[in-house]
Amino acid sequence: MSVGVLIFEGMKVGFLPGDFQISVDESGSFKSRAILSTAYNVLPIWLRVARDNLSQAKTASDNISKKWDDLDENGRKELLISELEPSLQVFVSCGIVLDALYDQLRPYANISDTDRKKWRENKIGRGKQIAEVIRRVYKLDNNVFKHFKQNISEIVKYRDLAVHPSHDLKNACDRPDIPVGVDWKFAMYRFANSERCYVATTEMIRYLYTKRCDEKRVVELMEIVFKALRELKVVK
Repeated sequence: MSVGVLIFEGMKVGFLPGDFQISVDESGSFKSRAILSTAYNVLPIWLRVARDNLSQAKTASDNISKKWDDLDENGRKELLISELEPSLQVFVSCGIVLDALYDQLRPYANISDTDRKKWRENKIGRGKQIAEVIRRVYKLDNNVFKHFKQNISEIVKYRDLAVHPSHDLKNACDRPDIPVGVDWKFAMYRFANSERCYVATTEMIRYLYTKRCDEKRVVELMEIVFKALRELKVVK
């Protein structure tokens, strides 16, 4: 039988209705019943997943530079796969971070039913929706908003292409570090691009944490996120 509850940074704790009760029996003795409920914010975890996979992609990229000329075709294929796999994970993880940020900020963005209807009618993509929610909550100036929107849209685009992969034919692509053409996925999902993806995501999160906004609950949310990131040793 467990004793107590393990609490992590970034975890919300409380009691659901009916889970905390105090009563008095016929002898006048007090009895209590308490069931603690928790909600762990996984946004920081996904950022650590991205960081860890970026490290693996870096190692794989270095191996491509060092070992390519010494290997046969099968060995070279394995090098590319070893870089592709963690690079895909970086894009997927950063995309999930952005989705989590959207869900946590959306209640404070004053999005009306009319706004949602226009988004559907105009087929506004997920990336632009995420950027718009951030803009409204933080009242971003146009330059920062444009920068965020471009980065978010690119990350979400290639996250979606990773998790909803097409098997349609596309032209083979060149890479600057190897002398042969490759499938576009090996050109796109490589260390250099996954690093840009990770850096863009972390810099945005850090900017929002530093900038703060007028909504006290959002400020508290970002404080919690950064406490968790420090506990996970993602940031100092």
